[in-house]
Amino acid sequence: MKQKSLGVNALLNGIKQCCSIIFPLITFPYISRVLGSDGYGKYSFSYSVTNYFILLAALGVYTYAIREGAKIRDDQKAINQFCSQVFSINVCSAAISLLLLFAMVFFLPKFSGYKAYIFIQSTAIVMAVIGTDWVNGIFEDYFYITVRYIAVQCICLLAMFVFVRQPEDIIPYCIISVLATNGGNLINVFYIRKYAKIRFTFDMDLKRHLVPLLILFVNSIAITIYVNSDITMLGFFESDAQVGVYSFASKIYNLLKQLINAVIVVSVPRIAYILKNKPEEYKVFINRIFSALNIILLPIIVGMFCMSDSMILLAGGEQYISGDAALKILSVATLFAIYASLFTNCVLIVNRQEKYCLNATVISAIVNVGLNFILMSWLDMIGAAITTVIAELVNCVMQMHFSKPFFDWRTLELKPIVSCICGSAFIGIICLLCNSFFHSSLMKMACAVAFSALVYVMTLIVMRNPYAVAAVDVIKKKMRKSNG
Repeated sequence: MKQKSLGVNALLNGIKQCCSIIFPLITFPYISRVLGSDGYGKYSFSYSVTNYFILLAALGVYTYAIREGAKIRDDQKAINQFCSQVFSINVCSAAISLLLLFAMVFFLPKFSGYKAYIFIQSTAIVMAVIGTDWVNGIFEDYFYITVRYIAVQCICLLAMFVFVRQPEDIIPYCIISVLATNGGNLINVFYIRKYAKIRFTFDMDLKRHLVPLLILFVNSIAITIYVNSDITMLGFFESDAQVGVYSFASKIYNLLKQLINAVIVVSVPRIAYILKNKPEEYKVFINRIFSALNIILLPIIVGMFCMSDSMILLAGGEQYISGDAALKILSVATLFAIYASLFTNCVLIVNRQEKYCLNATVISAIVNVGLNFILMSWLDMIGAAITTVIAELVNCVMQMHFSKPFFDWRTLELKPIVSCICGSAFIGIICLLCNSFFHSSLMKMACAVAFSALVYVMTLIVMRNPYAVAAVDVIKKKMRKSNG
């Protein structure tokens, strides 16, 4: 199979990740006035609960299928058998997940007021299973994934303004949100036939697949606990309005985090392929990913910290501004989360060391939940944000430690990061100046983004960042060809 450009894949997956989360954000100026923080809090709490069962149904299939499937994607018979086995296991896990979810909703009084929202959101489980989007990931078809997501979400955006018109329209909002993020998977039923012929089989080869899947599943649950337990616990201890405000700040944080993480996600199939066929290129490839991450990671963290209030006001309005301090704190967590993701996905998982990922995430989850009980009663949403930072830090340090036998992180190129740090420092100065000179949130953001981008790129070029210089050379060559 002809390999696709990693840079193009990263860009396409970044757009897709953006669309998958930015949908509720771009509608907030409207939704925040229609549903209000109380209505959005109901939606967020029900989603935070349903998400655990979505993860149970997923069973770590996406990560496992891409890692193992990328190695055999050139063998049609092997890939057909592999995909059928993984799909069949996923069907069973989804059935178990739905049964447990419905039992919980019917027998626990706490969820009596959230039944309709939870049932609607649980349809994402069925869509994910029949969609088998991991097949597209195995074959690095990010162009199709991105186009599909954009088309579906544009339709859902129009539906939002038509069907969500008053505070009681939480159910239509749930339906449209599920379709926006998972509805496109229905198209996969026909599309993935070009890559693999998938059927349900009782010959699932559980001895081969089940243990790594369970390890990845428990790892995903642990990650969700230390990332999302704050919202779930706020739902039990605080008002729906408080949950809505914190969920909004957390949504902005997750948007930017997933945009950066797109570089890592699209690299996993290529790394799995390199480890099998060209292991000598592995360390060089990891260095490239690390440098690419820092180029976009550091300026985004600085920008999010300095412009958090303007971001909240533009996206949600005054009723969410109390989440400003929480978003500033969460911006710090982004650094640890992305570095942890690098070592988790690009070192440990591709080297089949899921057990180490599990150890780190379980400990991080325990730390997060324990600190939430202590800090949340004292600092409310601020305490929730602080515990997220601590949990991400613990996870990052442990993942780096466990990665040493497979890739010594001390061999990473540090020279390119100096230019990124200097450029990010200038971004901080520019943001502070924009906050001082302008009163309008729109003007603050527009000027900060425009001037920061210009100064940052110039700093990278002047300081001879190798990746920025290489990009400039490519642009020059293309301009010469177009002129010649």
